[in-house]
Amino acid sequence: MTPPALSVLELTPVSSGQQPGEALRHTLELAETVDRAGYKRLWIAEHHNSVAFVSAATEILIALAAERTQRIRVGSGGVMLPNHSPLKVAENFMSLEALYPGRIDLGLGRAPGTDGRTALALRRSREALMADDFPQQIAQLRAFAGELDWPAGAVFEGVLAEPRGVPLPPLWILGSSLYGAQLAGELGVGFAFAYHFSQEDPVTAVQTYHRYFRPGPLAEPYAILGVNALTADTDDEAHELALTSAALSLGILSGQRGPLLSPADARQWLEDMETDPAKLLKKARIGTPQQVWADLQELVAQTGANELMVAAYTHDPLRRQRSYELLGEAAGLNG
Repeated sequence: MTPPALSVLELTPVSSGQQPGEALRHTLELAETVDRAGYKRLWIAEHHNSVAFVSAATEILIALAAERTQRIRVGSGGVMLPNHSPLKVAENFMSLEALYPGRIDLGLGRAPGTDGRTALALRRSREALMADDFPQQIAQLRAFAGELDWPAGAVFEGVLAEPRGVPLPPLWILGSSLYGAQLAGELGVGFAFAYHFSQEDPVTAVQTYHRYFRPGPLAEPYAILGVNALTADTDDEAHELALTSAALSLGILSGQRGPLLSPADARQWLEDMETDPAKLLKKARIGTPQQVWADLQELVAQTGANELMVAAYTHDPLRRQRSYELLGEAAGLNG
């Protein structure tokens, strides 16, 4: 079996004692690291009103990361399309494509990426907040970019995104449900499944995508699997570092938002909450680089995914960079 491609999902986490500006700069340093290490893509997520993550201005970070790298594809993981005007998204990403041709991806999601009140602030009306028109928004996006024709008499007929003549970057549908798998298949675009937090079986998700796939922008289906993965020189060190990720998950589940905790502080909080970190990390792949890489390959064999997009959370940003370097070495990436 051909080894799966490896990519990175970045949320720009903020650690305790760290300023947001430092976290943003660490994202750009991480982009340089994974570019040198030979990863295929770096996707930057969209989150709002989150103390732990500051990747809100996704397109700005994509542009800065692309400028500081040489070969890696840089994209959105993803743009939450209902939060934005499809025309503006088309113009942002066509501009990125013009500046960095062949290196930009446009991953689209339909979740708000935040809480309900913040989603209302983004979408500006309760009607927009409650609308279930994600496929229609994608069609508008593609029509503004000139990929699809507007229906005769459409209110936006003749409106085209600038810069004209530049193709829209490859589209990806991000999803944690079977709905996203089906839609990506019907549109003939790539599918990225959020295995790291989804309640759905990843095998079923990839199979659903394949079952509904019809050739479109892609001639063949292509599925990416998102997974939390953390490596270190020893198994004990990796599991100690992963306490930060366990505390992050506990904070999300309990509604207690905050920056990433150090392993020592995370251990204390988990003990105070009488929570077993192993239960919070049961989907994560944690250990030595060789063990994690073997586990990831087994996951690909089970699901039929084409590519893995890994996310690592550590309190120390340098440990996070090192985790990606070690995994890349174990996978034999050509840095």
